[in-house]
Formats: sequence, C-alpha cells, structure tokens
Amino acid sequence: MNRRSLSAEALNSSPSSSSKPQPTSTKKTSDRWTIVCMIIGLTNVLNALWMLIAPAHWFYNLPFNVPAFGPLNYHFIRDLGAIFLLTGVGLLHAGYYPIYRVPLFTVNTAFYVLHMCVHIFEVVSGRVELSMFWTDLPGVYVPAIICSILNIILIRQNQNKRTL
Repeated sequence: MNRRSLSAEALNSSPSSSSKPQPTSTKKTSDRWTIVCMIIGLTNVLNALWMLIAPAHWFYNLPFNVPAFGPLNYHFIRDLGAIFLLTGVGLLHAGYYPIYRVPLFTVNTAFYVLHMCVHIFEVVSGRVELSMFWTDLPGVYVPAIICSILNIILIRQNQNKRTL
C-alpha cells in the first residue's frame, strides 16, 4: 500500500462513486407502500403480542385450528411470537423509510413462504388431514402468496428507480 491509499480521503471515498447513484437517504417518507407495510406490520405485531402474552388463548382461539398440528407448547408459540414481532416492527419501520423496504419486506415474505412450506409438508406427509389445506388457506397460504406478489412488485419498482 502507498501513502495515498492510507489517507483519510481514500478511506472515506466510495470505490463506486462513478457508478450508478445508490439510495442513501434515510429520510422519512410516506406513500402507498407505507400503507401496505403498516397493515402487514401491524397485523404481525398484534399477532405477536397475542402469542407472547397469552399463548394458550392464542392456541385455542385462533380461527385456524392450531391444535390439529400438535399439543400446546408455550415455548414454541412464544418463539414464533418473537419472529412475528421482529418482522412486524421491521415492516412498521420500512413503511416510512424506503431505503429499508426491500430487505425488510423480503425477510417478512421469506418467513411467510417458509411457514407456508412447513404447512404444505404437514399435509403432503400425511401428518395432518388434507382438509387442513382449506383451514390454512386464509391464514397461511393467502398471506404468503400476497406478500410474494407484493415483494416482486416492490423489487421491480426499486430496480426501475435505480436505472432511471
């Protein structure tokens, strides 16, 4: 290394400064994606709080027949509640800070899709009855599919903004 490469100027300059401009603004904004993130984020947070505060009540009163998947397990329900809380808070943050939307929305979508895959495996493996597909449809499959579609739209919009 030479003296120039160790200077403060060299260390603080970005190597890609001549390439496409990168979004660096953490400015708080509000748009239609704010509404989408707020709805999904708030749903996650409310579900998480229910799971963390009253796991037995959640287990027996969620309208998706959770007991069909096994006995009540407080620890497991609270673990999932923690994940819902993290993804929900992340989406609430992403709603107002566009620079964080794609990664935070993608993490939420990945969780929903992986959760859906677990439910598909449970049905396909015969661990639960095929009729559980219809029980899980509104609370597991539809949210995963909607989030996946929205995630693709969000990623494409973000890529289009970068190329402009």
